[in-house]
Amino acid sequence: SPSGREGPRCPSGCTCQQDDYSLELTVYCSAQNLTQVPANIPPSTHSLWLDLNLFTSLPPASFKDLLHLEFLNLQSGQLATLDPQALRGLRSLAHIHLERNRIRALPASIFQNTPNLASLSLHNNQLSRIDDRLFAGLSHMWLLNLGRNSIAVLPETVFQDLQGLRELILAGNRLAYLQPQLFQNLVELKELDLSGNQLKVIKANVFVKLTKLQKLYLAQNQIATVVPRAFVGMKSLRWLDLTNNRLGSLHEDTFMGLYHLHVLRLSNNSIAGLRPRTFRDLQYLEELRLSHNRIRVLTEKVFEELGRLEVLELEHNRIQEAKAGSFAGLSYVAVINLSGSCFQVLPDQMFRGLSKLHSLHLDRGCLTRVTAQAFSGLSSLRRLFLQRNNITAVERQSFAELVGLLGLDLSFNKLEVITGQMFSGLKNLEYLLLSNNDCRQFLQNGTKLLLPRLRYLDLSANELTSIVPEFAEGLEKLLLSGNRWRCDCGALALRNYSLRNPLVVPRQVKTHAEGEEPDRTITIYNNVTCNSPAHVSGQDLRDIEGAVFQSC
Repeated sequence: SPSGREGPRCPSGCTCQQDDYSLELTVYCSAQNLTQVPANIPPSTHSLWLDLNLFTSLPPASFKDLLHLEFLNLQSGQLATLDPQALRGLRSLAHIHLERNRIRALPASIFQNTPNLASLSLHNNQLSRIDDRLFAGLSHMWLLNLGRNSIAVLPETVFQDLQGLRELILAGNRLAYLQPQLFQNLVELKELDLSGNQLKVIKANVFVKLTKLQKLYLAQNQIATVVPRAFVGMKSLRWLDLTNNRLGSLHEDTFMGLYHLHVLRLSNNSIAGLRPRTFRDLQYLEELRLSHNRIRVLTEKVFEELGRLEVLELEHNRIQEAKAGSFAGLSYVAVINLSGSCFQVLPDQMFRGLSKLHSLHLDRGCLTRVTAQAFSGLSSLRRLFLQRNNITAVERQSFAELVGLLGLDLSFNKLEVITGQMFSGLKNLEYLLLSNNDCRQFLQNGTKLLLPRLRYLDLSANELTSIVPEFAEGLEKLLLSGNRWRCDCGALALRNYSLRNPLVVPRQVKTHAEGEEPDRTITIYNNVTCNSPAHVSGQDLRDIEGAVFQSC
């Protein structure tokens, strides 16, 4: 024993540790290739670790004389069968870990010997059925994890004695339906996880007694129907997740009574439209996710009652139509994601009244032009994403009201000429991304006066032959590769600027990879390759001998 020789003898292959303050004894026998429970465990043991071993069964009274044992860890082993009396004598046991074994069935009376059980972890086993008396009398239990098993049906009375239960995890089973009485007695339940089952319908009254429930997870099921008023009575619910189901529509009473809901997730369903008043009771909602559905039209005032909403996700719905008042009432919204929509042109005043909007995602869409009234009223907008559309034109003054804008992404569009009127008003813009357009001409007078705060400008992969290098002092990065530079006297100013500011126009740049691995950095080359005249074609402007420009 590390804390003195006079302590109890430790079983061979195990380590024993006594706490200097509480004097509680912990016995560690983890990962010792044990084929049975050691026989001589000290009777004063408080915590016993037997995880990652090789025994396949627990015979009767496997832990006899351990009257003080409170914590027993048997996880990640080879356990398949437990005798009904395996836990006999463990009157003080509060926490037992049996997860990640090969248990197919549990004797109905096994936990009658552990009446003070507070937490029971049985996840990642092979349980296919549960006896209706398995949890009888366990009124002190606050955590029960039955996730990742093969349970298809639960007896209706199986949880009836668990009045103190706070957290119930049933995720990753094969449950196809929930009986009306199943959760009736779980009056203290705060969290219920039913995700990854085979539920098809959510009926009325299943959750009606769960008045203290705060989080309900129903994601990754096959739910096609949620009956109106299915969540009535759940007055404490803060979080409802219905992601990855088969919902085709929402009734205007679907979410009735959820007055304290903060997060509602409905992504990856087949919802075809939204009716006004569907969200009328959700005045405390902060996050609404509706991405990857089939919503084509946003009618007026559909979000009207969501005065506290901060995040609205609608990406990949192919939305084609909206009204000037579609987002009316969202006075607190900070992020709206409409990526993958299919507007050709945004309706005028579409975002009117969204005075707190911070980020607006309209990328990966069908936009062909940006009109003058599209973004009126968005004085707090910081980031505007318009990349990967088919934008050929930006009307003058289109961004004039975006006085707070810091980042504008117009990359991967079809812009040909960039004029000063396009960016008037953007006095605070720091990041401007214009790569992969068809740009032949960029701001005849440079950006110095028009965009005085610009720090990052990406003009790569365009059709530029020349630019005027009139930039504000604060410019940190200028990306120019993939253009058709004409390296004659007109390029001398750009050459001098590039050579004087090698950190602003670096030879290569480390940047974040887009897509699958956003944390991976890649190196991109910032070549200023001459396309003409013929005698310098293929050379980098910065590498051409000064003598070539002597006559300029």
